[in-house]
Amino acid sequence: MLVAPVLKTVALALTITVGNGALAPPHVPEAKERYNSSKLGTMGRVLLFEGHRVIFWLVGITEAAAAFSTSDLCPRRIRRLISALLAAPTIGALSPTFMTGICLIITGSLLRRYCYRVLGQYFTFELSVRNDHKLVTSGPYSVVRHPSYVGCICVAVGEVLCCFNRNSWLVASSGLFPRDEATLTRVLWSLRVLVLALFRLMFIRMNNEDAMLEKAFGDEWRAWVERVPYRLVPGVY
Repeated sequence: MLVAPVLKTVALALTITVGNGALAPPHVPEAKERYNSSKLGTMGRVLLFEGHRVIFWLVGITEAAAAFSTSDLCPRRIRRLISALLAAPTIGALSPTFMTGICLIITGSLLRRYCYRVLGQYFTFELSVRNDHKLVTSGPYSVVRHPSYVGCICVAVGEVLCCFNRNSWLVASSGLFPRDEATLTRVLWSLRVLVLALFRLMFIRMNNEDAMLEKAFGDEWRAWVERVPYRLVPGVY
């Protein structure tokens, strides 16, 4: 029990570091710059974004600590300190599902951070038209119109694969999931479908963002749509 737990710990640490930058808002718009915003809606979005970020950190650190504690490199005192996390010996194991999730999170996070750089001050988590706002159509925005949402989908799917697999601390050791194999399979698939169903909210936001940009830029936006007709995947959608 040496290589796999260490690799899993390193992978989780890298994911937390890269992913955190993609979950933090790069810029915050002023109230007058927000599009159709209410105080309640703004607070809800802030809680959603910040809550997601906190959960991402807590789950990631817990998973990393649990995995590392199963390796021979972990000092005995530390292993005893976090022994409550070690209800299952498979926590330190690597699985194709977990590694796929890690790759998706890192890829999605890097794509979102690239979008941050391309949009600069115009990238905000809240829909907004900023002072002296310009329509950016270069970089990834010359391929699809909503590349940051592609990154968001990758991160979300990756989180589902990492958290809701049998070797994760959440499933194997938290005590929140059933031990019966058939029941566990049904629960895991139900949770995966439920989380992915929340993507519907993202598509609603994309519609609102397109409406906002069309109102702000008019013919310039419509010309961009003609050049770049796809929202997320070239040739598909």
